[in-house]
Amino acid sequence: MKYRNSNLKLLRRFIGVTISALCFSIAPAITAQQADQHYHKQENPLLQKTEQTEPTPIAGSFSELASDHVIGDSKAPIRMIIYASVTCPHCAHWFNEIWPDFKTNYVDTGKVRVVFREFITAPANISAIGFQIANCAPQDKYFDAIALQMKEQKSIFKALEAGSGKEKYLEIAKQAGLEDEAAMEKCITNEAGIERINKSMQLAKSAKIKGVPNFIINGKIYEGDSELKPLSQYIDKSIKKGATQLLKR
Repeated sequence: MKYRNSNLKLLRRFIGVTISALCFSIAPAITAQQADQHYHKQENPLLQKTEQTEPTPIAGSFSELASDHVIGDSKAPIRMIIYASVTCPHCAHWFNEIWPDFKTNYVDTGKVRVVFREFITAPANISAIGFQIANCAPQDKYFDAIALQMKEQKSIFKALEAGSGKEKYLEIAKQAGLEDEAAMEKCITNEAGIERINKSMQLAKSAKIKGVPNFIINGKIYEGDSELKPLSQYIDKSIKKGATQLLKR
């Protein structure tokens, strides 16, 4: 409980400046974000002051929770937990280039049920603001709100550098169903959303997730390439293996 409360207080401080923060130039942080990495390592201040002991897995670390954001058939043979950040360039690549085909071929066909969990990366306040806005969207529009921010990530960074971040986020907020700046600010400071983000980060820590994008498939961390072909091959093999096991029962 102490861990959650200290993180909640720290994250509240990060987004406490809310709309004003969006008007400031954060070019140094953005430049660091745009480094050519294939795996966005955790740069999360929420976890920097926690004890360095080996974490004990908590409920839901490798499985779906009732409170999760999900998409796909509840009877799908594959459960995939996706950890990603709206300020992670390689997460944006995955959602822009891989997710549309993956959703069509696996989610829409009932083969995979996807759980999305928030993972804060630098700049932490901007990452948190993005997730807060998505959390304020109607439940069935949550994935659309995430996908939109992934698509607009570069233009969001440019707007922040130019000092027009507030206007850009207001545009995104309106597409998530928030009517005006007041509604957006209320959303950004919503404590239930902050607690959700902290819970997601606790689960990530428990599962030893240290970078994004990252995937847990049927209870195991996926170690392969996140591009469509190798990911599809892994899932197809898992489905086939599961069907074979059922036939043997």
